Amino acid sequence: MQWDDLRYVLAVARTGSALRAARSLGVDQTTVLRRLDLLETTLGTSLFERRKSGQTPTPAGKLVAETAERMEKEARGLENTLATRRRIVGGAVRLTTSDGLAARFVTPCMRAFQALYPGVSVELIATDERLDIAAGEADVALRGSSHPEGAGIVAQRMPDILWTIYCSPAYAAERGVPGSREALRGHEIVGFEGRLTRLPGSRWLAEAVPDAVVRFRSSSFVSMVSNLKAGLGVGPLPTIIGDAESDLVRCFPAPPELRDEMWLIVREELKNEPHVRALADFLASYVRDAFAGAK
Repeated sequence: MQWDDLRYVLAVARTGSALRAARSLGVDQTTVLRRLDLLETTLGTSLFERRKSGQTPTPAGKLVAETAERMEKEARGLENTLATRRRIVGGAVRLTTSDGLAARFVTPCMRAFQALYPGVSVELIATDERLDIAAGEADVALRGSSHPEGAGIVAQRMPDILWTIYCSPAYAAERGVPGSREALRGHEIVGFEGRLTRLPGSRWLAEAVPDAVVRFRSSSFVSMVSNLKAGLGVGPLPTIIGDAESDLVRCFPAPPELRDEMWLIVREELKNEPHVRALADFLASYVRDAFAGAK
């Protein structure tokens, strides 16, 4: 038996006809009648007497409708309880991540998060510096890195970050699209600088074209995206960032070896605090859904 079928029984019992039940449920009459027929076959008993004026519940139909009504009340009660809990969850959470991950994941989901948890305020620290979560420099971190080590943190593995090379349509029209690692030679290169040179995409590009003259360097993902859109050359980006930019062209599929781990890290002493748990769980779900919907 499919539990969802019980709401069709309840709707027909309340309205007295499949047509009115269909209108109340936002489906067509055929759907209601089909679901009722399937349920009656499954249960091995008739639930309604069909008459020209509509449907009248049989004794079995009344029993099923009463059960469905109790289930409806329980479901609504659960919704109200959870809504109340969300309203009373409150507090401030310091979240740190890189500017690229902030733009791709954190900012887009904050409106929905605030609607669910209006009492929780989020302090976003967008930086490429590795703040010490255990020491309290931040409460939650979303990072691309190897497995986090050290005491005082709880780490949750997120989907791996794939990298590849991007350029603008204007650059592609003028210089062509390098279709492989070997084809990168002779192209204008946009690189990273500072801490970002340690990232997998940056290291891979340096190994692919060690003798390339890098005419432009970017100190952040935001500036890398801007420089690539401006047609200054080809450069590395995580696919989850580059593919989201309609003004960028992916030069070739992400090389299998070019990937980076991503972790969601929470300060251990705060892991059970409702407001911290709410943000961590919401962000983890959003990130996983984003990767599931990506190409």
